[in-house]
Amino acid sequence: MTSRLSLPLAFAAAALLGACASGETDETGTGGTGGGDSTGSAGTTGSAGTSGGAGNVGSGGMAGSTATGSAGTTGAAGRGGTTGSAGTVGTTGTAGTTGSAGNVGTTGTAGRGGTTGSAGTTGTAGATGAAGRGGTTGSAGTTGVAGRGGTTGSAGATGTAGRGGTTGSAGTGGTTGTGGQTSTGICNFASGLNIAWVSFANDVPNPDTATFNTIFKNTHDAGGRVIRWWFHTNGTKTPGYDSSGMAVKLPQSHIDGLKAILSAANSNGVSVNISLWSFDMLQSNAGNTYVQNQALLENDTNRQAYIDNYLTPLVNAIKGTPGLYSWEIFNEPEGMGPKGWATHKTTQAAIQKTVNWLAAAIHTADPTARVTSGSQTFDYCSNGISGKSNWYSDSALRAAGGKQNGTLDFYEVHYYDANESNAAGTALSPFGHPATYWGLDKKLVIGEFYAVTTDSVSTNNLYTNLYDSGYNGAWAWQYNDSGNTPTGTPIKWPSMQTAIQNVYNAHQTDVGGCK
Repeated sequence: MTSRLSLPLAFAAAALLGACASGETDETGTGGTGGGDSTGSAGTTGSAGTSGGAGNVGSGGMAGSTATGSAGTTGAAGRGGTTGSAGTVGTTGTAGTTGSAGNVGTTGTAGRGGTTGSAGTTGTAGATGAAGRGGTTGSAGTTGVAGRGGTTGSAGATGTAGRGGTTGSAGTGGTTGTGGQTSTGICNFASGLNIAWVSFANDVPNPDTATFNTIFKNTHDAGGRVIRWWFHTNGTKTPGYDSSGMAVKLPQSHIDGLKAILSAANSNGVSVNISLWSFDMLQSNAGNTYVQNQALLENDTNRQAYIDNYLTPLVNAIKGTPGLYSWEIFNEPEGMGPKGWATHKTTQAAIQKTVNWLAAAIHTADPTARVTSGSQTFDYCSNGISGKSNWYSDSALRAAGGKQNGTLDFYEVHYYDANESNAAGTALSPFGHPATYWGLDKKLVIGEFYAVTTDSVSTNNLYTNLYDSGYNGAWAWQYNDSGNTPTGTPIKWPSMQTAIQNVYNAHQTDVGGCK
């Protein structure tokens, strides 16, 4: 912001029933009665036992005994016919019919039921379910973000809209529940403030942990839960460049310094939004370092060197560390854009491409990470407002940088009356319009504003007003302000203390549970 000078997001198993051939009684067996001794032939009848009941014909031989008394003796021979019952063994021949039971092999055909296993291919349809996740993912549009933020949830229908990319990958994260993406869900109201530094551009590698502890404790005790803190700022201390202008490999001391700040935050019950860069990277206060900074913004090789050597290792080193809330790519990058106020300028395309590439790098290293960027005004982050646009929509960032997961998880916009451009009154004020007014598709945090009566909203009601208007966070400027305000009077702690307490007391669940 210009006013701050250098200051500024069943199986049914098919069972085949074998039909058994029923043995029919061969009445010609009675002829066998003609000769009792022929009972041996009755054995032949045994083959007739194929019919199964030939032995019964032997009994018929007893009928032969009816023919003549002596033949009755023959009738005993008829018992030989009973031997014909051995023909019943022929019945064992029927066991040959059990060969039909071989038809049970046909039951093997029921193995086609295994083909039903192909129906398991319908399980593939389950894969489609996964595709569904992609959809969820797809929709950072409201779905991906649904994972993430809820409101986007319906946008899931959009499939591609939104965080398709990220929630897609964060869809992996989305599966996580994110999201996210997916990322971990964004707080309904992230209440807190800006530090924004204890030592400008110089808090890492050796942070003043005593001062950080005091700031974190005071903020928490008032009901605040998120602190916005600047890291590289103008690049004069970190990341560091070699003689060819490329970012050097991440030193362990930088990891240790950052972890010390996050540890202090966590021990005091708050978390940190890490703002990586500010428009100060092209300000005169960057000295000659602005040359390497500008190359990082405009040259793919230099930008990738920063990602490979520094940013990705840093995210990998601290992901999952308690005390981390989110990553912010830039503080008010528009200040070094075509209409900006920085000493040196770059292009809108360079800014958007850098946001896209750095956000993609963070999401790739940590799919659960929350990423934002701090825009100076709604001039650059709104839809449907006459003369305004959204540089940071998913479609705009992907078009600029080509990285599908290089999108934001929530928007962050700043507001100072002096930065209204040529607008009159409250045209660009979050205190004059609800969050829905800006036509944005993700949650929205007001990342900077003065803790003074603003647009007829009293100082102590600023945070509550933003909550009631549907915004998702408020971070007043700033705990350590030195006086670079329009009046020259520092607006610092405890000017925002009561406002933070009021919104906490009114909405403890949303505010107090934010992490």
